[in-house]
Amino acid sequence: MANENKDFIKLDDIDVSILKIINEDVRTSYRQISRSLDVSVGTVHNRIDKMVKSGVIKKFSPVIDHEILGYVLTTIIGVRVKGGKLKNWEEKTYSNKNVVGIYDVTGEYDAFLIAKFKDTNELNTFIKDLVKDPNIERTYTQTVLDVIKEDMGSSNIL
Repeated sequence: MANENKDFIKLDDIDVSILKIINEDVRTSYRQISRSLDVSVGTVHNRIDKMVKSGVIKKFSPVIDHEILGYVLTTIIGVRVKGGKLKNWEEKTYSNKNVVGIYDVTGEYDAFLIAKFKDTNELNTFIKDLVKDPNIERTYTQTVLDVIKEDMGSSNIL
């Protein structure tokens, strides 16, 4: 969801440095961070706690390599949904294990999905199930040939 009505958080250099360190390795201890930034452990703890409470840090989690787990096929699927049914469809689709992202968009489609599959049979089953929904007017599927960059948790924007 867009942050249209949220106050944006301002980060100073220490906050940004902390984010870069934990983004690189979430297991980095507060003590290690404090040493590398030449600040106290308490400062690191308080800064991270503040960023968690303010929503800057949503969660601490590993970055999983889907390909190693066999999910070698990445797709981008445009979906047009009947008027007024988008939210219900998104709620239903949210928990699908293959779907790694749902984005409301402008233009010809209402939403785009990023989904990962083990093979084309699994993709085919997913698409057939998707179009069985009477609220789906149209879909458009693209298969990713090569992933150049995929780093949704990246601190590169900092």
